[in-house]
Amino acid sequence: MKKRIFIGSFVRIDGLEEKYEKVKKDFDKYILGRWAPLENLHITYKFIGETDKEKIEDIYQILKSELNKKIKTEIVLKGLKAFPNIYFPKILYISVEDKKNFLRDYHKIIEDKLSLLGFPKSQQNFIPHITLMRIKKFRKNKFIQTIKKFDNFNFGIQTKIEINIIESILLPSGAKYKKLEF
Repeated sequence: MKKRIFIGSFVRIDGLEEKYEKVKKDFDKYILGRWAPLENLHITYKFIGETDKEKIEDIYQILKSELNKKIKTEIVLKGLKAFPNIYFPKILYISVEDKKNFLRDYHKIIEDKLSLLGFPKSQQNFIPHITLMRIKKFRKNKFIQTIKKFDNFNFGIQTKIEINIIESILLPSGAKYKKLEF
């Protein structure tokens, strides 16, 4: 049986729930889409997709020195942004400041190791972020005005990161993410 997977780190910061609720409330009338549940907030290093059990085991074996350990670092969740930009947003996200390049370094390690298993390396620059919503519709002027209000908004600091293989279970109510145990 196949599982839809990615390599990522869940975000767990004290006080994040209240700040996330403020964002949702402030944007409520200006965008349409599905907000990511708080427990699903994460950083993605590599999306892999539908993968059979044997290949997942291979992925675990090649990445096991990086996986499931709490690694001390410091990332700052600061500011809201949009892909591809705030004028034509498709994704609303929290920007992640990674002054020690921890996330970029691990992204490169993961890309390099997975390429040994035949997974193509990403051609896009790695931009650490936390997706809040895939935007379906928006009111341009109000959206721009609101997102600018959150330009330097501090969502908090995470001092430990754990890299996991995460399963994405697609449900009618939205995706559910679950750390795979080995």
